[in-house]
Amino acid sequence: MSFGTVGILSISGTLQTKVMRQAAQGACLIFLLLFHATGAARADCEASPVEMLPESDAAEVASFYRHWDGGCVWTDRAASDLYEVLSQSDLHGIAPESFGTPEIAGQLKAGRGTDLAGRDLLFTRSALRYARAMQAGRIDLMASGYDIAIPRWEPPVAAGLAAALKQDRLPEWLRALPPATPEYLRLKQALAFHRDLAARGGWPPLALEEGRRSLKPGETSAALAALRGRLVMLGDLRARIGGDRLDPQTVQAVIRFQSRHGLERDGIVGPKTLAALNVTPEERARQIALNMERYRIMAHAMPPTRVEVNAAAATAVLFEDGEPVLRMRTVVGTRKTPTPILSSLINTVVVNPPWVVPRSIYVGEIAPAIVRDPDYLEKHDMFWQEGQLVQRPGPKNSLGRLKFEFASPFAVYLHDTNAPSLFASDNRFRSHGCIRLEKPLDLAVRLLEPSEWSREEIEAAMAAGETARLPMSRSMPVVVAYWTAFVEEDGTVEFRDDIYGRDAALAALLRNVVPSSVRGAPVSACGA
Repeated sequence: MSFGTVGILSISGTLQTKVMRQAAQGACLIFLLLFHATGAARADCEASPVEMLPESDAAEVASFYRHWDGGCVWTDRAASDLYEVLSQSDLHGIAPESFGTPEIAGQLKAGRGTDLAGRDLLFTRSALRYARAMQAGRIDLMASGYDIAIPRWEPPVAAGLAAALKQDRLPEWLRALPPATPEYLRLKQALAFHRDLAARGGWPPLALEEGRRSLKPGETSAALAALRGRLVMLGDLRARIGGDRLDPQTVQAVIRFQSRHGLERDGIVGPKTLAALNVTPEERARQIALNMERYRIMAHAMPPTRVEVNAAAATAVLFEDGEPVLRMRTVVGTRKTPTPILSSLINTVVVNPPWVVPRSIYVGEIAPAIVRDPDYLEKHDMFWQEGQLVQRPGPKNSLGRLKFEFASPFAVYLHDTNAPSLFASDNRFRSHGCIRLEKPLDLAVRLLEPSEWSREEIEAAMAAGETARLPMSRSMPVVVAYWTAFVEEDGTVEFRDDIYGRDAALAALLRNVVPSSVRGAPVSACGA
């Protein structure tokens, strides 16, 4: 009888049964038992220094090991499968090194050493970190700003990893973790495209002649060849053909580029357009990666049927079963009064809403206006009621004829407007934080059951002038997000400026730096 056999037979019958049951996937445990017949082998892995891990990892790692009877968990094949998936995390905008891939590679190369517990712990910790990152992001988004209300999701990754290892389907489980929605997959493709551009050498700064501020359609410039080359690389222009004049074909490419970047679509290569053209592929890749991170954090709050506002682009979309069915422009908060980021449920449509003016707006805007014009309140249908300034429903009301209510920590909501001309502007950052809708009636018709409120009945209620609350038979999820990089259904890659500094705050948190934005006090409020 061999030494190994004696070792196994000398263990208690209960433990022997457990060892045999785990033999197919517990090579680490059997290896230990062969050399530690007294049972100390189990202690080698059970004594993993979980308490020495960061608090964010320790509880999850401990939870994972509670799914096992003891001993090491990871086989060489499972560890290799883990390394293969983790080494491709850069496709999702995350450096593989952040999941310990160099250490994993070192362990796989060295083979089994004496620190089997530490080896097992490394694999477990890396797998759980990757799973958490792909399903819920790497940070708590609310830590990046005082005006964010997206509760962090805590996915059951410990139980999921344990089940995947026991059922011998680790690679499938790991690859299924990232979001699989079209929006996320298109971002992933855009990231690969811009990284490929960067790998090809990027580009030098594009500049007009010295002293020249812009290049208008029909004008000539020595920079045309470089401009066309840039537009071709970005996919806005099909061919570099053309002389030194800004011809109609190149003008259309410039307009397409401007549209993708939220710029005024005039075909003029001015300072803003030139600055956007000079953003490097590396910078765009980082911007896309930050938005992929934000998407992973918020994915749990974005059901297939929802109203989604993109504050960075000042747009809104109604999705039904994942398909966009209604799009519109919006007016959102200014740089100083940013629209908050949140998720909630719309449950009531208010027709002809009054407006209770928040104190911040009264002090900052209305009180000075009254000093200049004592008749200001009367001219704007405003009156005092129980110490609050109220604007009557009607054509002068800032909320327009429709308001969509939802609970949130902030005094914001979706609403109509009495100034629809603002929707024609590319600069729609004009509100105190609320979201003004370009097509509020179309949205109301879709949110209210047709059997209860038809379009004609809603319009009649609006025309009546009286305030009415129309309860919805089903609540509609609403998400106010902040996408500075996103991809349309036709593959058009869109970018927007980081007007509220949320990308910068998220990037700081990912570097373990507390962003300055969280030190301020909330200023956005629209009243009630």
